[in-house]
Amino acid sequence: MRAHIQTAMDRPDGRWPETYLYGGLFTAAIMAFCLAQWLGPRLGPASALVAIAGDATCGWSWLLVRALFQPPKTQRARWPLFLVLTLVAIGALLRASGDLTTPLSRMAENLGGLISSAMLLMATLEPLKGLSARTLHAERRFRLAFTGGYAALLTVSVLWANGAPIAPWSPLIKPFCALAALVGMGISVAYRQRHPLEPARPTRQTPLPANAEDLAQEIVRSVVDDGLYAQPDLRVADLARRLGEPDYKVTQCVTGPLGFRNFNQMVNHVRIEEAKRRLADPAFDHLPILTLAYDCGFGSIGPFNRAFKAKTGVTPQAFRKSRRAA
Repeated sequence: MRAHIQTAMDRPDGRWPETYLYGGLFTAAIMAFCLAQWLGPRLGPASALVAIAGDATCGWSWLLVRALFQPPKTQRARWPLFLVLTLVAIGALLRASGDLTTPLSRMAENLGGLISSAMLLMATLEPLKGLSARTLHAERRFRLAFTGGYAALLTVSVLWANGAPIAPWSPLIKPFCALAALVGMGISVAYRQRHPLEPARPTRQTPLPANAEDLAQEIVRSVVDDGLYAQPDLRVADLARRLGEPDYKVTQCVTGPLGFRNFNQMVNHVRIEEAKRRLADPAFDHLPILTLAYDCGFGSIGPFNRAFKAKTGVTPQAFRKSRRAA
């Protein structure tokens, strides 16, 4: 359990207006793209505007994926939005001119295509940027599933559809993939709303105490080895009093050398690790899960089940059954 004391837990990041904005723009672009594919010139004077809106699908998709998977600090950069707007402007100018025979227009068309392809590739890779050894199991699974699904749609709609033989159903490939991407994005936004992305940890301004490393080891020894985690109402003041150190020094060591967001996160992590150990140990099979939750320091079964599933991706009951089957 000591070896796994550094981990992270999710909390809201306050970026939902931006996510909803890009989600709405992405939805509108998908609808425009499908209309352009299905109706085309039959839209009359509106066909050019619909086509321009559909051209921005790649850009809004990339910005939405960034909002879903990148921390708030990264989202403050405005160059991605300017890049997408540039792509839209290039597409609008090309469709307005209607002449792609001049060298300048061909260069602009090639530039737009290059930017679009780069955005599709970056959107595929964005979820992988946040993966680390400290990523929660459920978050890791979500990121990998998103990347796999996005890459599969790109393979079908871009690589295979462009080289597919002519068939009556060929014009339906790209619109179908676009609608599938829209459904997938909707599911991803809903998941992120229930499991918010952890913001980047702020830069520490206060210097660590001189004995930070030694104090961190004392904290681990007291909480883990001495079993303080089993106290449901354990507070940082209780631990500081036990160690004979000021509260602020204990907090600095928890958020510094030990790498946790706060004291409660560290204690809950230790409790979950101990619960996992007991659920996997046949010697504790005779104890109900509620008893194990109490023995590990949780005051009730509800918070224990939620914390356990957030950490492992499964319920305590399912975890115990899987270990017994193994």
